[in-house]
Amino acid sequence: MKLYAHQSVAEALTILNNEGQDCLPVYDDDAIIGKITYAELRIFANHDEKPGSISAAKLHFDLRTVLPAIRAMQTAQYKKEQKQLKVRKWTTRLSSAAVIAVVLFGFAWLLFEPINMPFTDQEEVLTPDSNHITLTFTNGEKIALNSEKDGVVIHASQLYYNDGSALLQEEISPDVLAKGIMVLKTPKSGIYQVSLPDGTKVWLNSSSQLSFPSTFKGNDQRAVQLTGEAYFEVAKSETPKHLPFIVTTDKQEIKVLGTHFNVNAYPNNLDIKTTLLEGRVQVMPLLYGKPLANADPAVTDPLQVMGTRNEAGNLNLNRAVILQPNQQAILTDQHITVKPVDGQLAIAWTKRDFTFRNMPLEDIMNVVAVWYDVDIVYQQQTIGAVLLGGSIQRSDKLADVLATLSLASNMHFKVEGKRIIVRQ
Repeated sequence: MKLYAHQSVAEALTILNNEGQDCLPVYDDDAIIGKITYAELRIFANHDEKPGSISAAKLHFDLRTVLPAIRAMQTAQYKKEQKQLKVRKWTTRLSSAAVIAVVLFGFAWLLFEPINMPFTDQEEVLTPDSNHITLTFTNGEKIALNSEKDGVVIHASQLYYNDGSALLQEEISPDVLAKGIMVLKTPKSGIYQVSLPDGTKVWLNSSSQLSFPSTFKGNDQRAVQLTGEAYFEVAKSETPKHLPFIVTTDKQEIKVLGTHFNVNAYPNNLDIKTTLLEGRVQVMPLLYGKPLANADPAVTDPLQVMGTRNEAGNLNLNRAVILQPNQQAILTDQHITVKPVDGQLAIAWTKRDFTFRNMPLEDIMNVVAVWYDVDIVYQQQTIGAVLLGGSIQRSDKLADVLATLSLASNMHFKVEGKRIIVRQ
């Protein structure tokens, strides 16, 4: 029996409990990276919590992240806690397993919940909540959409929620619906889905904006513009002339014919990440809104061609690329880096979950900033190359998230109003 680096604390506790083991080795592929005990995992989960309680946020971190954190906890107080825990370990295992089972069940249920599920604790300060989701029309008319609905559908110059219920049509003139550009905008901490006139489904993440026409008829392409993050399930063109689907951000253009992909293009991020789950997409860097001179033709299999590679062995290009499923294009200063990824991790946010593997703390804090409507301030220019693995749920309280990140990364966080101060 053994544990694996990608497994969560909750999984490890359950395995140790079910197998009656005190200690098991942790493997990363075929190599042992350490050993971990039931007592150590319990103390990690209970650290700085109320006596007898378990932090749900800590249960979702992977063992690769937890091992260094446990080593850092090797203090006299830790050894004292461990000795106390051994005395009562066998009497608490059953109750601990029950708690873990409940947390895991809640985690699975949250992953597959409808997008309109209310948050669990709306009253606490700095807990994610939804403000108004708006749809703006060409003439400037703006309506607030019902956040309790899954999303909105635009079809044949009609507008309704995707459960079939109608919006207040008298507020919107038919002429406005029949032509022009619509803009869907989500607030911080809000997620919404829209079905475009061609049947394409789009999930729009927090603090994001999608501009699109009320109809694609008469156009030679299906073009939309994105700021922020969105996941697209592009419908195949039903016209005799297959219309390409184009997603434009301020620095890149994505061309598709029918596929599932995610685009992360928040203005404050240094790079734009495009992740392909199904089909094919072409990613082209833009300069001042226009393709680079040497951007075409595209590299059709970017992981197999020769070229300059970064320290991680991923290809760097200043030209367009055509991604294959489970590949990610990262655009930085008109250069595209391509690497293999697990595409499902990129769209976990559509289920109100943020899952990360070997991710820098700074990238994780960017997500925290969007979800909790806070600004991140770093006291040092660099916070080191700490890589973390785990998951955060939108229902998690900010204090719990920061406590777990602090324990796992050995960094310190201080909340001052809407700012989080990060220091070593």
